[in-house]
Amino acid sequence: MEASKKVVAVFLVCIIMISSYVHVSMANEESKEEKSKKALGKVLNAYRNCYNNCEKGCSNTGHNSNYCDEKCENQCDKKVLKEPTESFD
Repeated sequence: MEASKKVVAVFLVCIIMISSYVHVSMANEESKEEKSKKALGKVLNAYRNCYNNCEKGCSNTGHNSNYCDEKCENQCDKKVLKEPTESFD
């Protein structure tokens, strides 16, 4: 009888440890998702700021909107892609 109680106790401890491990690993994945969302938000803000500043400057020089759109998209794509990804962490 004693041996069966010990086996059941060990089994229950194993189940508890496995479930806590799964819970902790799921919590880490959520934090990675949050980090990704924050990084994406920073990239989008950087691109938006670059594009808005470029477009204002371009339209003030008298160019048409198609020219400014193309110019600013290319300029800001290069600028944001050139940024090291660590700066968005």
